[in-house]
Amino acid sequence: MEGIPSIFSLSAVAALLAAVGFFVVQRFIKPVDMETHQGFLDAMLSIVGTLVSILLGLLVAAALEDYEALEISVDKEAAAVAHVFRITAGLPADTRDRIRNVCITYCDQVVNVDWPIMEKGKIPHESFFTLSKLVNEAAIFEPKTEGQNNLHAEMLSAVSDIVDYRRDRMLVLHSNRQQNLMPVLLMCSIIVLVFAYLYTRRGTIFHGVLISMVAIALGANLSLVYVLTNPFKADWKIQPRGFILNKKALEQLRSRPELMKLYHIKSDAPGPSSGAK
Repeated sequence: MEGIPSIFSLSAVAALLAAVGFFVVQRFIKPVDMETHQGFLDAMLSIVGTLVSILLGLLVAAALEDYEALEISVDKEAAAVAHVFRITAGLPADTRDRIRNVCITYCDQVVNVDWPIMEKGKIPHESFFTLSKLVNEAAIFEPKTEGQNNLHAEMLSAVSDIVDYRRDRMLVLHSNRQQNLMPVLLMCSIIVLVFAYLYTRRGTIFHGVLISMVAIALGANLSLVYVLTNPFKADWKIQPRGFILNKKALEQLRSRPELMKLYHIKSDAPGPSSGAK
């Protein structure tokens, strides 16, 4: 199923398993006396179906909200790095160059090192040490003018934001929400399908088709929860768009000497690498 989005593939698998299960039940399980139990089954299926649909809806909405918040956080992290790079224009040359070099290295490591590691569900460490250098450079700088004092305060705020946004990425990798949610969701889905299996034996093929459609809906919701709770390695994995943009902007600056002079960028400053380290 390589190349097929997991939502479609998992929904298809759910439909197939539900259809097989239905025909097995019809083949080996004694049919229920519908004249006696029809009203009870209708009421129970309505209650269970409503509870499961509400649970799935709330979980999907919460997972989508967290996914969007994390995506925004990644973009803000990149924007904060770019902001630090810009405001160093008013700092002494040696401090400015050191901080900018750290910003450039950090963007490169996030794109080429952090993301491949996070796709494997692991915590990246190399960029953490680079960020620690940035924090140290910002903390030890001693402003000597009122303008530098204002820039220093702004830089400390931006660096603090970078640390917070990076922590958001790391916390997602430590989350065990999926392991806690999936067993409950699978159990609820199975209960709904079992109730559906108990209905009349007349029109078996039509009944099987309807159950398969129910399974597709349940599988799609389960797949959606899975995708949204794995934001760095599933089909909808978040990309470091802001950091890639930062790297491209630096490449454009390097290709235009007048801009390099305007931003006080040295030609021998470390540039973004083209591949993963």
